[in-house]
Amino acid sequence: MKGQKSCPDCGTTTGPRAYACKKCNHIFIFKAKSKEAKNTKIIHNFNWRDLVKGDKIKVTGGPYYVHRGDFLRMGYRGKFVVESVDKNGILAWGLDKSCGFCHIWMNGEMQNKETGVWKIPHKILKLKLREQTV
Repeated sequence: MKGQKSCPDCGTTTGPRAYACKKCNHIFIFKAKSKEAKNTKIIHNFNWRDLVKGDKIKVTGGPYYVHRGDFLRMGYRGKFVVESVDKNGILAWGLDKSCGFCHIWMNGEMQNKETGVWKIPHKILKLKLREQTV
């Protein structure tokens, strides 16, 4: 059943977040978080113009093109390291295997009359290492 999981010992169905079977107390094993996921803090509200070289960001959204009713995404996605900031956006290096050096558009919404591409700001999250307590 969708949204449920079943116990491998007794077959009882439980919710997807259950830690143990309510009938036989079988313990379910969860996928461990990566070291990066455990040690990274996500900052939502910040001014992109305040980014400095070396900051890590996660990027989605951005420019798109509409062709015969099809919505074609043209923006960047993934994790990036900031190189610098200019008046229109962020210059950054991609951390994913398919990304190189890029300009992440952040300035505002506009349509290029020659190409028909809509430039809209990307959505970004700042990634910061959590402070370790020893």
